[in-house]
Amino acid sequence: MRGIPRRAALAGGLALPALSRAARGQGTLRLIVPFAAGGANDDAMRAIAGAAARHLREPIMVENRPGKRGVRAVAGLAALAPDAPVLAQLPVSVIRAALTETPLFEAARDTTPVIGLAGRAFGCIAAAGRFPEGWAGFLAEARQRPSALSYGSPGPASTAHLTMARLMLREQVEVAHVPFRGATHGMRALVAGDVDVMAGPIQIGEAVDAGQAVWLNLWTAQRLPRWPEAPTLLELGYRLVVTAPFGIVAPPGLAPARRAALHDAFRAALRDATVREVLDRLGMIEDYRDGPAYAAFLAETTQMEELAIGRLGLQP
Repeated sequence: MRGIPRRAALAGGLALPALSRAARGQGTLRLIVPFAAGGANDDAMRAIAGAAARHLREPIMVENRPGKRGVRAVAGLAALAPDAPVLAQLPVSVIRAALTETPLFEAARDTTPVIGLAGRAFGCIAAAGRFPEGWAGFLAEARQRPSALSYGSPGPASTAHLTMARLMLREQVEVAHVPFRGATHGMRALVAGDVDVMAGPIQIGEAVDAGQAVWLNLWTAQRLPRWPEAPTLLELGYRLVVTAPFGIVAPPGLAPARRAALHDAFRAALRDATVREVLDRLGMIEDYRDGPAYAAFLAETTQMEELAIGRLGLQP
């Protein structure tokens, strides 16, 4: 691709479809959600978009564009004019996919970060009674029996996988990684005794609620009211808070005044009681950052993810 401008290259393969007549003519904002309709991310973004539209006093049309792990949908912004009425949800998985699939896309550089919104809470569970001493017991057994224990995750290079790998490196223990097709499959495997621990989004806490598992740790900044007995990584001595954060980005070069107006509308949406209720139901917590702070976060995250992926040998 040497000699071809990045904007032109992205326009060739990753550009979004032409704007609809409604989007061009009636001031309707398109909000691209890189997930299928009906899932947790879609539910959250529809609630947030509805509240933001009321504060912005502009209609916001949510458009689901799943596939390619979200990269194609978000990277298309880079080929649009700065004032194009299009926004996109940017989940952290897009940053990871961009690194492993090597497109010419870097979120902090090729979009205008508007606001960081929220993130899905994560943690690690074990079958009830498996490790009576909790996380410390798991680590002790892992040291006594190198490579004998296993942990599950929702998939390779997922947030759960990379975080557990980071913890295992810090503790200098060898534990086998078992990837599953989603958190639910891993949770069932844990209950069946096929893996020793399972890491993933807090939906795996369903097994805790059913009495089949216990939390070894949560990766949130504070304990969660739903499971007040579950310790956080911070309490266990790790300077680590992990969510699967997402925010809103716009085409590159967006005018500062427009960026500020969008930020204020989505910031107000985060305070909306209905939005709070939806986020709570979905196991998501606020992870707010203003535009400049979100841009810095995206750049830092890209560097950290690149290092982690390199250490695990997951790069293409």
